[in-house]
Amino acid sequence: MKKLLFSIITTMLLTSSFAQETKEEPIKLKGVEVENDYHNNISWIKSKPIPLVSKDFTVSPYSVTYIQIYFGMYVKDGKQYMTPIRLVNKYRDSDWIFFDEVSYLLGSRKDVRAGKGVVFKVTDKETDRDVNKGISEKSDILADENAINFIKYVLNNETGLNIRYTNNRDNKYVEIDVPDGTKKLQKHFKTLIDYYNMFNEKFKLNQPF
Repeated sequence: MKKLLFSIITTMLLTSSFAQETKEEPIKLKGVEVENDYHNNISWIKSKPIPLVSKDFTVSPYSVTYIQIYFGMYVKDGKQYMTPIRLVNKYRDSDWIFFDEVSYLLGSRKDVRAGKGVVFKVTDKETDRDVNKGISEKSDILADENAINFIKYVLNNETGLNIRYTNNRDNKYVEIDVPDGTKKLQKHFKTLIDYYNMFNEKFKLNQPF
C-alpha cells in the first residue's frame, strides 16, 4: 500500500475510484490526506491527524498520540460507492496500556468540575500494537452511534477535551488533557465531513453524515 500525502492541495482523478464523466474537471481536495490503494482500487480520504499533545513541529503528527477520521471511495460495476466514516485513536507513550476503550470528556473546566461534562465512549477489543522508537497502540473502527455523536458534538462545540484510554481487563487507564481542546479537531473534522457530504450529494449515494 502506497501513501500519497498532500499537505496543501490534493488533486485526485482516479477512474478506478471515482466514476466521472470524461468532461468533468479533476476532483481537487484541500486540507485532507489521500491514500490510494491501487491493489484494491479504493481511495481513502483522511482528515489530517490531529495531535492530542504538544509536539515539536519537526515531529510528524503520526509519531504522537492523535485522532483521525476517514472514509473510502471506490467504483464497482461502474457504480460509485463510499464507505462509512471510520475513527482512529492512536496512543503513544513509553509504557503499554492495552486500551480497549476510549472515553472523551468534553466541556469547560467549570462544567466538568460541576459534573456537567459530556462523555462519549467507544470500544475496540482488537487494537493494533507496535514498538518503534516508543510504544504505540492504535484503534481503527467503523464509527458506531457513540463515535458519530462524538464527531457531531466536536463539529458544533469548541470546548475543553480530556481523553481517557482504558484497559478494562486490568482496570487501569491513562488520561490526556488536550491542550487546544476541540479547536483543531473541529477544524479538521469539518473539512473531512464536508467532503464526505459533498461526495454523497454529487454521486447521489443517500448516506449523508
